[in-house]
Amino acid sequence: MESLEGKTAVVTGAASGMGRAFCERFARAGMKIVATDVEQKALEGAVAALRAGGAEVIDVRCDVSRPEDHERVLEASVEAFGRVHVVCLNAGVGGGNGRTWTLSLEDWEWTLDVNLWGVIHGIRTFVPHLLEHDDGHVVTTASIAGHISSPYGAPYNVSKHGVVTLSEGLYSELQREKRRVGVTCLCPGFVATNILDSARNRPGGRGGASGERDAGGSRFVEKARHFIETGKPPAEVADLVHDAILADQFWLFTDEVWNEPISRRHREIEDRHPPSSPAPRR
Repeated sequence: MESLEGKTAVVTGAASGMGRAFCERFARAGMKIVATDVEQKALEGAVAALRAGGAEVIDVRCDVSRPEDHERVLEASVEAFGRVHVVCLNAGVGGGNGRTWTLSLEDWEWTLDVNLWGVIHGIRTFVPHLLEHDDGHVVTTASIAGHISSPYGAPYNVSKHGVVTLSEGLYSELQREKRRVGVTCLCPGFVATNILDSARNRPGGRGGASGERDAGGSRFVEKARHFIETGKPPAEVADLVHDAILADQFWLFTDEVWNEPISRRHREIEDRHPPSSPAPRR
């Protein structure tokens, strides 16, 4: 895309964190915004702030695990702005921290429903719309956890590995068919968001506020919390996303510090070596 001005962006998980920062950055670029989130009050607050800054924006409550909610978002987007140009499938949760063999089925289902199925539903809903116009861009929020696997977080790791391969497949299919719809796979490292507090949005039917978390899982979460709280500001990630869309860039990493662990993992696979610690070696 040569310019985003006057075009429409749909952003899931827009009430806080990176999603809210995406909306703010797109608004500065002159885009119209469809902000969606499962947290209605927080979403309304974010949209009010955007409007106060002069943005043209609507809000639509969306539980990304429900395909019918994506359909409602598309319908509202077309009704308000005519069509969609950019879709950021960003909503995610940090669920399921503990031993792989002790986590509940609800931990697995909730994390995969939001992080992976949310992206699948979004692709199935919005990509056909973009293809109708043969113009647009999809941003999927994966993670460094889609390339390396830390212990005590199997559901999250599985979901983000899934988003990575889903994005690769989508990109390859669009390229083979010579369609003018771009794909960016965003793989952030530690970003200063509230993802570790995702349980506030966990449905009662998914096991309540949390599943079983053993001592190892608890230690992992507290260590991660420190790195997240001191992580990259969401606004900086939003700048990278904005630029990646304009450049039609597929891979988007936020931190070069993870290059070495990713390369090390690839070497271990090539050498048939068992996995080592995924932490960067400084």
